[in-house]
Amino acid sequence: MEKSTDNAPSLSTAGTAFEASNSFLLCNLGNRLNVLIERVLRRALDLSVMEWRVLTVLAVEPAAPPGRIVAIAGVNKAAVSRAVNSLERRGLLTRQASPEHRLRTQLYLTPAGHEMHARGTGERLHSEEELLQGLGAAEREQLLGLLRHLLRNLEKTPS
Repeated sequence: MEKSTDNAPSLSTAGTAFEASNSFLLCNLGNRLNVLIERVLRRALDLSVMEWRVLTVLAVEPAAPPGRIVAIAGVNKAAVSRAVNSLERRGLLTRQASPEHRLRTQLYLTPAGHEMHARGTGERLHSEEELLQGLGAAEREQLLGLLRHLLRNLEKTPS
């Protein structure tokens, strides 16, 4: 079987049944992209993908509670909790009780967390640029629109 550079089987020899399946191709792309991003983040910043997602949400939405990160990242509470604990131990974020409701936690990036996010953004953009090679501006915009549309459809689907 023909192999790609990351030792995953190539789709060119996997058969047309897989190549014609939107869900297979989307899952395959997502899985491979996750592996690539994990490798880049571990090597450059010693972060997991989930830790990166937490940093990214907090860079955009300071004071976000863990539940907001769960909703944005589309993952379970336990994954967010592990990432938050790890980032807190590393001094990249802090927790504070919400002023409105003392039992709710708000999360904030520390200065070191902001610096880590800035460094990671450059790494992520470089990887994304490699992925999107050969697509023009209009195609990239169309791809974003299609992906957003699919996410909206998924959000309407009953669990």
